[in-house]
Amino acid sequence: MKRKKDAMASCARFVGIVASIVSLGLVAGGSASITKPSAFTFSADGTGLQLGGPSLAPEIRVAPNDFPGVIRAANELAVDFGKVLGVNATVVVADWASTSSSKASASGSRPIIVVGTVGRSSLIDNLAASRKLDTAAVANKWETFSYQVVQAPWDGRDSIFAILGSDLRGTTFGVYDVSEQIGVSPWYWWADAPPTARKYIWASSTGAHTEGPPSVKFRGIFLNDESPCLTSWGHAKYKDSKYGSPFITDFYKRIFELVLRLKGNYVWPAMWSSMFYLDDANNGPTATEYGIFMGTSHHEPMARADKEQGRFLKGSWDWKSNKAGVQAFMEEGATRSKNWSTIYTLGMRGSGDAASATLTSSALEEVIGWQQSTLTKALGKPLSQIPQAWVMYKEVPGYWQKGMKVSDDVTLLWSDDNRGNIRRVPIANETARVGGSGMYYHFDYVGDPRNYKWINTIQLQKTWEQMTLAYDRGIQNIWLANVGDLKGLELPTAHFMALAWDRNSFEDPGSTTKWLKTWSGGQFGEAAAEATAAIMTTYGRLISRMKYEDLSRTPFAFGTTNYDEAELNFKEWTDLLAKAQAVYDGLPAGAQDSFFEVVLHPVMAGRGVYEIYTKTALGAKYADQHRASANQLARDVQSAFAADSAITKRFHGLLGGKWNHMMDQLHIGYNNWQDPSSQTLPRLTYVTTAAKNALMGVAARGSAASFPTAATLTLSPPQSPFAPPGRQSWLDVFARDNGSFTYSVASNVSFVTVSSPQQALTAPGSASDARLLVSVDWAAAPSGSSVAALKVSNLNATGTTATVLVPIDNPALPADFTTGHVEAGGVVSIEAEHFSAPSSDASYVVVPDYGRTRSGVRLPTKSASQVPAKGPVLVYPFYTFSTASAAAALTIYLSPSENANPSSPNRYAFSVDGGAATTVQPVPLGDAGNEPAGWSDAVVRNAYVKTSTLGKLAPGRHELRVWLLEPTMVLTKLVLDVGGLQSSLLGPPESMRVGA
Repeated sequence: MKRKKDAMASCARFVGIVASIVSLGLVAGGSASITKPSAFTFSADGTGLQLGGPSLAPEIRVAPNDFPGVIRAANELAVDFGKVLGVNATVVVADWASTSSSKASASGSRPIIVVGTVGRSSLIDNLAASRKLDTAAVANKWETFSYQVVQAPWDGRDSIFAILGSDLRGTTFGVYDVSEQIGVSPWYWWADAPPTARKYIWASSTGAHTEGPPSVKFRGIFLNDESPCLTSWGHAKYKDSKYGSPFITDFYKRIFELVLRLKGNYVWPAMWSSMFYLDDANNGPTATEYGIFMGTSHHEPMARADKEQGRFLKGSWDWKSNKAGVQAFMEEGATRSKNWSTIYTLGMRGSGDAASATLTSSALEEVIGWQQSTLTKALGKPLSQIPQAWVMYKEVPGYWQKGMKVSDDVTLLWSDDNRGNIRRVPIANETARVGGSGMYYHFDYVGDPRNYKWINTIQLQKTWEQMTLAYDRGIQNIWLANVGDLKGLELPTAHFMALAWDRNSFEDPGSTTKWLKTWSGGQFGEAAAEATAAIMTTYGRLISRMKYEDLSRTPFAFGTTNYDEAELNFKEWTDLLAKAQAVYDGLPAGAQDSFFEVVLHPVMAGRGVYEIYTKTALGAKYADQHRASANQLARDVQSAFAADSAITKRFHGLLGGKWNHMMDQLHIGYNNWQDPSSQTLPRLTYVTTAAKNALMGVAARGSAASFPTAATLTLSPPQSPFAPPGRQSWLDVFARDNGSFTYSVASNVSFVTVSSPQQALTAPGSASDARLLVSVDWAAAPSGSSVAALKVSNLNATGTTATVLVPIDNPALPADFTTGHVEAGGVVSIEAEHFSAPSSDASYVVVPDYGRTRSGVRLPTKSASQVPAKGPVLVYPFYTFSTASAAAALTIYLSPSENANPSSPNRYAFSVDGGAATTVQPVPLGDAGNEPAGWSDAVVRNAYVKTSTLGKLAPGRHELRVWLLEPTMVLTKLVLDVGGLQSSLLGPPESMRVGA
């Protein structure tokens, strides 16, 4: 009950904070730390060129000879002005002669925006020819744009605003960037982000704003695993094609627009039950008109969908037995798409996204050689002008490992392990390939060890770390993210695309947090930006501990006894929900739906799933103790299960049912890699028999035993003045059956006390359990080791008394130990970033908010392999008191990174007190076509955990030195066991740190 009141008080304080922020009336540009510099201002007394005001919107002029896609984007810009001003701009298609004529110039006082492509637009080119506009920063570049105020563009006009691009997409990006800057989020439709209302819009006259070329040439998304959610939603919203797919041109227009607003240019279409080019004859040409490059997935070569194989392929999908049929089928794909913007997937896998039983390395070389020859004939271009990608996914890297060769024109599209860990970076001469390298990265997945396709389970800092590694090691030609249904993955999608567009702005390891503040402000308003960023950062840390679909594994991953792990983890979820709800309640009504979709829903729904599995596990423990409250935990689980459906229903009812079916994905009750057939509760445990021996029960922290089964319990770990900050020791007194009693606690020493030493308990009801916090007056406690005893008595039952022993360690820490971690309870636990000041070597990078507990530490991504005991070192001083240390051990926690450089596998080295360095390789090498041994466990718990014995470690001061030997690995935590380590998922909480 006390915890509930504390949570409510915390929530109330948070609402007050949000209300105070809102009352400040911050506007875009009000906080330089969370908003990028803007070329626009929005006050009544602005300076520069006024583009909008009360009943005033600009006229947008586009040359008739420009790309149709540019004219389309100009029309959307006109509507976007209307979204923020309340009055739409007007689009005029006009050539230079009519635009610059004296009659046209004198036709009105409306501001003019000229939109055009360098070398294509007569408006832009004539402004350049008359030296009114310098296009040098844009011309002849890939997807580059600029916008600025142009003074005296022609006779009779003082100034105009020009948006110019180097090509179709460059101009389109410029248009959409202006839309975003004036207050229209790229997510206005897909996440219902409300536009920012403006009374005035002014464009600065101080110079040009230029962006591009992009860091990554081709950047995009893959709609995958799209059933049941996206497909069911599509059936309800769009007319099915003759083949039964809802993914027709009206649908893809929404996708293309979003991708372009995110400054992307590449899409792999939905493919589970769809055929992009056949479901709607306009799909292909529409993509090209928008400026989108279309591709096909890893098992759909030559621009033909998987579902086309079953309908139109003559014979089997097998190169060895049906070469002629397969070739005819592939050739048709090249011929059909030759006039459209396409990145051709090469290679071949087995039928239905399976490995081929007949393909060999030499056969696959033959396949790709034939495909390239066919492309040059069908398209009439040399290979160097035809974008091609060979997707190095699942078993395919195994072919490459065996020495397979393909021409340098092909982009090697490497992949992660489906769980966000890059399997391979370019090595040796792979970095010099003309086609370069790419990365296929997953935010959604179907397969071993479990599917994850419900809602966002992505930690943005992990994406930053892995994609920074990819980019810095030469993966710069293609970035593609598998975004599943898209809905629910808005945040990681936006982050991924921002990274791909401008990697340089993400150089700082803390840049993700800054980006998240900016992004949150653009969606929900600047007043909520910082709080929202903090919420989603915490969400990323909590979900990185275990994905929802993995929680049903038994035994429950989070310990119900050791370190209070399960309880504390769930409390973090509960606290996070209180904060998210507070921000939601403080938002204007127009922003609440969007906030619910992207922030509140995943927090609320995620907490609900964690409640189901956490309370099921605690309930089993309570039932074993015969606690009457075990039945309440079972009821809580049932309520959370019902609430899960209610939360989904709420999502589906938003905005008149706009997103109905988008959360249909089953997510509770997994028992293998595939979806369960229905949502099912885990097995619940009840107390159904009468209590024997005693109505009163007692449990002590860290003890698996309970009273009355055991008459004496021992609190664990021992009480210590050097206990981890925030750790609370406790004992629970509880009713074991329906009834009432009063307990009393007496201590045999004055310096050990408990909260609530006497209280009446009644079951059933909310007063059936009491948690008593144990405190020690360290000034009065004796030095050294001792044991206190707490007698817990049932005052209503003579002779019913439990004894709780409280071990006390009160050692002296030398005054000259001024830096480092201190043992308590036989453990020294260290967060990786807390190395000592002398070792703050610039050769290591701290990634904040990374991983499961605090942060990560790694070498810079371009570092060469290091030599044990000779390279840059992380130094961790620590102090131990324990004498039971003959079998001391060091446990290292690493991210589940793979051996991305197979010639230099991940390794680390360590030494203690200047001894010889021990080198450890946490991830074994193997066939590149398979995951390494131990991979499944590592990705489920999101960590490789390696333990090394240290032998005897005497009490006193020590120094642990750690060398990370490869830049493809991340260290997150270190634990030294000197006799007290208990098993857990996350490891013990960090020890006290002197000199922090």
